[in-house]
Amino acid sequence: MEKNISSAIIESMSDGLIVFNFRGYITHMNPAASEILGLQPEKTRDRTYGQLFMDKAENDAFNDILFNGIQHRETRLYGEVPFMRNDGTRLDLAVTTSFLRSDSLETQDAGIVVVFKDITHFKALDRARQRVLDHLSHELRTPLSIILASSKRLTSPENAKALARIQRNLERLQDIQLEVEDIVKQRAFQERYNALPSVQQALDLVEMLAEEDPVYSEALHFLKGKIDHFFHITKSSVQDVKLGDYALQAVDSAKERSSHRQVVLITRVDENPTIKIDPEVLEKALIGLLKNAIENTPDQGEVEVSLTGGPGDIQLLIKDTGVGITRESQKQIFGGFYHSKDTDLYTTKKPFYFGAGGKGLDLLRLKIFAEVYGFQVEFTSTRCPHIPGEDDICPGVIERCPHVKDRKACFGSGGTCFTLTFKAAEQSGG
Repeated sequence: MEKNISSAIIESMSDGLIVFNFRGYITHMNPAASEILGLQPEKTRDRTYGQLFMDKAENDAFNDILFNGIQHRETRLYGEVPFMRNDGTRLDLAVTTSFLRSDSLETQDAGIVVVFKDITHFKALDRARQRVLDHLSHELRTPLSIILASSKRLTSPENAKALARIQRNLERLQDIQLEVEDIVKQRAFQERYNALPSVQQALDLVEMLAEEDPVYSEALHFLKGKIDHFFHITKSSVQDVKLGDYALQAVDSAKERSSHRQVVLITRVDENPTIKIDPEVLEKALIGLLKNAIENTPDQGEVEVSLTGGPGDIQLLIKDTGVGITRESQKQIFGGFYHSKDTDLYTTKKPFYFGAGGKGLDLLRLKIFAEVYGFQVEFTSTRCPHIPGEDDICPGVIERCPHVKDRKACFGSGGTCFTLTFKAAEQSGG
């Protein structure tokens, strides 16, 4: 009875459990282990751990744990290691090992028990937190330096008011850093994240500062104008717009601005439906998406713009054959100031160059546009399996890639498609 209960517990565990004998063969594997590692039990028979896992360099740390247990009779209480499945999926595993003891065998130690948990999600959040904090530190470095330098010059009784103002602004910067830290500690970025209130709060803060410090009123109003222009918060210029015409104009503009690249832009725009939107907003949204697609597509790749639907929902698709977005980054891209790579990996590349990086605001702006003007933004993406990690590098030209033979093979490896869904003008409700 006790044995049956133990077996039921092991089989129903959410953690993976594998038992290896000291010859390196699997003697037991629970369903969770099979699912996490992507192994079919029938394909593990008569195969050692070396044959199962050692064909991928990414699994070296995992293999070291098994090797130390099986060959050197060494177990460890806890370790976090990367693991790559046969389908190319990268995981982060928390692994513990212990000896399996059995009095029925000649040796006391019958094998090694390996218990592991998939912590990929938690590690991804931790990496995202680190990147955001790194970028925040990078962005704040210059203004903080200016404030500190100014405070040294102003140190005197006559400038007590100015020093107090500097202190208040330093405290605001510290508050911002604490708020960002709280945000990145959350379990996941919510898909229905509402970005508009944050921008409105920023504008309110600028207005308040302008009233509080008249000396800086002109500069603060200039800043407010910049924020207003970039995000275009108001809907004062909504009018009937021919979506097909604007899509073609945006493609022509992108072609001109990316003329130094060898990316083919294809249009499949056979209709010209009318929608209600601010033309300037639509232009910014389309150029932003085209820029993003071109920057993530290697030379000799393609970006396609297509228009479907009507007379109700109208869909504009911008699809590329680029490197794709990792699952980790897909949770973060609408957050603003988010880079999939470390800040230092972004160089001084100009817009539309392959791998060029900005401040991560284009997609945040697109999200706000969607909220204000009532259209939907969705995307799907497949990361190229040859560069599965955030910091893996694509050569930027298909013919230089060592993993594919031709353009067709590259096109089947990865890519991203953004879909904008609008209401036709007759049904948009004004």
